[in-house]
Amino acid sequence: MLGSLPREIGRRRMFRFVLWKFGPDPDRDSVHLVYCEGEDEDGTRCGADSGEYTDREAAELWPFEHATEYPEHRSYGHLAYRPMITTPTEEPS
Repeated sequence: MLGSLPREIGRRRMFRFVLWKFGPDPDRDSVHLVYCEGEDEDGTRCGADSGEYTDREAAELWPFEHATEYPEHRSYGHLAYRPMITTPTEEPS
């Protein structure tokens, strides 16, 4: 006798095909951070950053503030976190 588990006969499962959409999550904010890649005279990287902003333009103003204290720091990076979501779409017609 093969297998010791009882086998259910006649069970059916129906799976519905659904199209999905991938895009920005409207319920969550993007986060922007600008950081300094400038180096001191000894070659040490600065590493200072703007902190996290939900407003991109506010984060991009930070390098100008940083440059008032460190005018030789001219290289920066911008990190952005953009929350995304998958949602089912309407049934195709």
